[in-house]
Amino acid sequence: MSDCWPKIWGKNVEVYANDLNSVNVLRIKKGGTCSCHSHKTKHNIFHVIEGTLVIDCPEMGQSEIKAGQSFTVFAGTIHFFQALEDTIAIEIMFVKYDGNDIDRKNIGSIQNVDEEK
Repeated sequence: MSDCWPKIWGKNVEVYANDLNSVNVLRIKKGGTCSCHSHKTKHNIFHVIEGTLVIDCPEMGQSEIKAGQSFTVFAGTIHFFQALEDTIAIEIMFVKYDGNDIDRKNIGSIQNVDEEK
């Protein structure tokens, strides 16, 4: 996979993706800020490997995330980040599992099996 997107704030390297998930390594320059945005169905987990990242969600306030810490931004939440120093972070993007998304065609069952005595 390993698609790489240069960004004004640094670069984004996608290391894994499928229909529901994407894992990216973000290398964010000191002072680098992403756009203020939200996602309709996608959630984000930011996990800082090195450096310090401030995640600002106008509805929730600011959170300063340091190495070893994580922060989750839920779908529909307006957010942006800024690096207080050169920062490396993992971004995990995912669509929340919905147990009601199943379309059952029949009901499971169990067969009667004679047990040995």
